[in-house]
Amino acid sequence: MLPTSAPEIFRQLADKLSNVSEEGFFQHLVKSLADILGVNHVVVEHVDSHQGILTTLAVWSQGEFIETAPYSLQGTPCQQVAEHSRLYVPSQVRQQFPDDQRLAALRVEGYLGVAIAAPGGGFLGVIALMHSSALRLPPYTDEVLRIAAALAGAELARQLAEGQAREHMLHNQLALQRIGRHNSALINTINEQQRFQHAVVSVATAVSAENGESFLHQLTAHMAEALSAEVGFIALLDEQDSDIAHTLTLYVNGQVQSNFAYYLPGVPCHKVMLEQECTVYEGAAIMLPAESNGALSWVNGYVGRRLDNSHGEPLGLIGVMFKKPLADVDVVRNVLQIFAARAASELERQQDEVRIRQLAFCDPGTQLPNRAAFMRHLERVVADTQTTELALLLLDLNHFKEINDTAGHDLGDLVLKDVAKRFAASLTEGQYLARLGGDEFVVVSPGDEENSAIATAQRLYDSIALPFIVEQHSFELTVGIGLALYPKHAATPLELLKHADIAMYQAKRQKLSVCVFESWMGRVVAEQLHIAKRLASAIAEKQLSLNFQPQVDLRSGLLIGAEALCRWHDDELGDVSPGKFIPIAEERGMIVALGNWVIEEACSQLAEWREQGHPMVGQLAINIAAQQFEEDDLAANVLHCCAYFGIEASQLSLEITESGIMENPEKAIAMTEVLKSKGLGLSIDDFGTGYSSLAYLKRFAADKIKIDISFIRDMLTSDNDRVIVATIIAMANTLGLETIAEGIENQKQIKALLAMGCAQGQGYYFDRPLTAAQFAQRWLI
Repeated sequence: MLPTSAPEIFRQLADKLSNVSEEGFFQHLVKSLADILGVNHVVVEHVDSHQGILTTLAVWSQGEFIETAPYSLQGTPCQQVAEHSRLYVPSQVRQQFPDDQRLAALRVEGYLGVAIAAPGGGFLGVIALMHSSALRLPPYTDEVLRIAAALAGAELARQLAEGQAREHMLHNQLALQRIGRHNSALINTINEQQRFQHAVVSVATAVSAENGESFLHQLTAHMAEALSAEVGFIALLDEQDSDIAHTLTLYVNGQVQSNFAYYLPGVPCHKVMLEQECTVYEGAAIMLPAESNGALSWVNGYVGRRLDNSHGEPLGLIGVMFKKPLADVDVVRNVLQIFAARAASELERQQDEVRIRQLAFCDPGTQLPNRAAFMRHLERVVADTQTTELALLLLDLNHFKEINDTAGHDLGDLVLKDVAKRFAASLTEGQYLARLGGDEFVVVSPGDEENSAIATAQRLYDSIALPFIVEQHSFELTVGIGLALYPKHAATPLELLKHADIAMYQAKRQKLSVCVFESWMGRVVAEQLHIAKRLASAIAEKQLSLNFQPQVDLRSGLLIGAEALCRWHDDELGDVSPGKFIPIAEERGMIVALGNWVIEEACSQLAEWREQGHPMVGQLAINIAAQQFEEDDLAANVLHCCAYFGIEASQLSLEITESGIMENPEKAIAMTEVLKSKGLGLSIDDFGTGYSSLAYLKRFAADKIKIDISFIRDMLTSDNDRVIVATIIAMANTLGLETIAEGIENQKQIKALLAMGCAQGQGYYFDRPLTAAQFAQRWLI
């Protein structure tokens, strides 16, 4: 049944919205309003007044969420709301707005729309209630919508501000990627500064484009107005003395008052802090703080609520006061709960901003100095005339990502904290330990020559030899350590860090505990830079090519598709293996450009085969790198190429590695849903090597799982590999996914795969990767 009284309406609204996450706010809002007010459709829309475009943020229609495309504001009820702040058409709204196609599609008869305003003023959008018959609403609808519009305005302003900040940071990040890793130390330093700046900007603009004080003032004023209270206030607990509170905003009869500090014991606010809420029905004036100097001697009713942070710890309190004794207290308490949630969120954001500024040079996870602090320290030590020599040790944990992927980032952070403690305990006085970020640490050891520095490195290596026991989980770690000496190997801080990085790379590559920099290592990096330069030119001038390996039905041997494989022949370097140039493209920020070329070339080849009268059967699979998958315009690029060459999106299948998906699984889920909705096929490549969980796998909008060649190669001789293959196939079949095995080399493998339920495959048994002409001749004619 629908609520019929004001207390019940506000209680339901408070219950539904107080604990909603920001990510799902608008979805929860429209569903809650539909449930509470008993209407068929509720929509929240952002209005771009300059372009006259409506963008839907959330629609709840007839018991489900639906999606709608942006459309013109002209000729819609929203246009009237934009001009007059409110529009109520109880019936026959379609006759009044005949050009509004959505009203017709939803068969709307009754309509009520209210404006969404930013916290600082300014029209942002519309909340609209729509019904399939004449619109009859409860008497407290306007109050509910006023509160909902205020909350929606704050959230929408926050999202718009964060989006602008995110676009700015993304632009800077892409610019940095183009610089290349040859100056990695400088790039990483800039990245650290930008991450810090981005965190501060995100926190500062989380609620609106206004500053935090302005937001709280607006929130307090709106709260007092919504409840017809003569007084509204927000107070913050003193950091040093929890018996003292400081008012942050105080409105009396609509006017801002001067803030003051007051003693909590003995006043209603103290009961709020102890019991989370306090109500005084009458005579509250005699209990109010003496610090108010009698200015509130006329107050009767008082309602206050504690403000807690996300950990349940008290931050302060929020409250309202009334000249008259309280009557309908349930309304006040439930509405106050909603405003308390928003105020607590903003206060916590403000405290986070302060902490971020305080920790500008401290890594919050380990409490070690961070990259910025390390660079300042290294520059100071090198510039000191008393420094005759020093050792720089760069440490990178081996396979730490596996802990994050399998046990979660929370446990991973705890492991890093223990790693930092063990590293610190192994050092001597004067040695400086910092965390550069991720699983990288660095040690500055003044006065150390090579043998002494190697001994320090060995102590660091040995310090993490014993397993880490965290929350009943046991983890084993090793570390690769690169060592560079000043002034023997480098004369400047950046060059010293660069050479330590090169040595660390060699330590990990050669599986050594420690590696001291040598000049030949620099030549290896120089060679990679040369290859990278040639590759960049080859991509720009489209000097690469595609080969095609057939994919077949294992029962019939007939073609069901193919995989496009990139190949590179350079006039100077000759044939360069994909195993060599693909990692370089990923490291040097060229993989997206390379991937886009592959998409374009694949579409072009499909069109060419079609024009030759030999269209390819099935789908052409294209490998998508993890960085390319992160690009928001991936779907648009693929669809543009399909349209340009006149092929259907369904003729392509995009392959993303399992490890690539797990770099950002939530975004991957969203991206796969978008791609699948456009008709593209989707495969998870190299399955079994990426540590994905079943919980994530069943949410991916994939069609097919590709079983990694490493399992197929040995499945006839290795019981473990055979069990793994059988498990993958069974799991895929359960989830309704197809499986395709790569690396098939003989008939016995085919027989075993068919017996386990895998009906598709590719490998040298059928054919090697072929040029376009060879593939057409062997498989398309």
